[in-house]
Amino acid sequence: MTRPYTLAQLRRATLRRQFPRVRGRGPKAVADLVSRIGPIQSQAPRAPFLGVAARLPGVGYAAIADAFEAHDIVKGSNIRGTVHVCVREQFPLLDAVTRRTSQPGWRKVLGLRPDAVGDVRTEIVRWIGDEWRLESDLTAHVIEWLEQHESAESAALSQESSGRFLLRGYSALIRRPSRGGWENRSPWLLRHGPPLLGTPEVDPDDALVALARIHIASFGPSTRHDIAWWSGEGLTRVDAAVTALGDQVVARPGPDGGTYFDLAAPPPGGSGDPGVRLLPEFDALVLGYHPKGRIRFLDESHLERIWNRANGVFSPAVLFKGRLVGLWRLAGNGRRRSLEVWPFPGESLPLEEAFVEPADDVAAALDIEIGELRLTSGG
Repeated sequence: MTRPYTLAQLRRATLRRQFPRVRGRGPKAVADLVSRIGPIQSQAPRAPFLGVAARLPGVGYAAIADAFEAHDIVKGSNIRGTVHVCVREQFPLLDAVTRRTSQPGWRKVLGLRPDAVGDVRTEIVRWIGDEWRLESDLTAHVIEWLEQHESAESAALSQESSGRFLLRGYSALIRRPSRGGWENRSPWLLRHGPPLLGTPEVDPDDALVALARIHIASFGPSTRHDIAWWSGEGLTRVDAAVTALGDQVVARPGPDGGTYFDLAAPPPGGSGDPGVRLLPEFDALVLGYHPKGRIRFLDESHLERIWNRANGVFSPAVLFKGRLVGLWRLAGNGRRRSLEVWPFPGESLPLEEAFVEPADDVAAALDIEIGELRLTSGG
């Protein structure tokens, strides 16, 4: 009989995938890293910069920005309707699954007839053409189009914040900042992704099989609930996707009595304990899992410390000895900042000198200077 995973074994296996050994520090190394660690949740524009910095120490701002400019990594709204950064090859998979899972929301929020979602999406693609379009111009056009071709009710609903969010977050679109750098907030420019990236259409069932494998390879070992929550798909389809992987995956019980899936031939990884790292908002060590599975790296009593339920924001966290033990932030404005770090209740932080290199990594990735490092008792 196969012995169950311990929580410590799950942590080590995941850390080896999330902190792989990647050669180089240029744009291609950035894309290689993102391909291996999986899509990066990026509501905070700086999150991919910090996520890459934590896993590719010493990488500079220019390398990450250049990977965006070359479309080796791309930003769009896909998994669960949230903003993610992925590699070019993963984009059509995320788009295919998200188009399907988001249809009920489009019908409900925009008040559309059951067969009208495709018409609206076709019009979005037609209007954008082969250009970058400002997100506000897109929503203004679609509101007018809905008034003429659907109903006054749909046009009115599309003017609500939730309606505008859906329209500018259509999963077939990629985005870039209209001004400033990729790490800053600005109105987004949108463009139809497939022709620009040269990516094919993918059947959503086939795409889900590929995404299930990506989840297991990047965040695993994974439960069916982890894959379902992350992908936005239902358990029935996820079960079928895992079954379709056949002997590529193996099953093993876990510490909570659940079943965990891993690749029969796991990807080569890095250390099971990468040391002290400063992780970004919405990091995969928390958001890669079903809410009940978020205690893989986080004490359950600390979840409220990292997650602000009022606005849905997950704060930047400190990884130490394979666990999330505290939070951090950059203080001040302009190019020169200070770094503040504090522990969760009952946790201990390493000595100040242990944060010097991670702070340097943050500074290099964001192209800033960190003049002061402060360890405090609370934020």
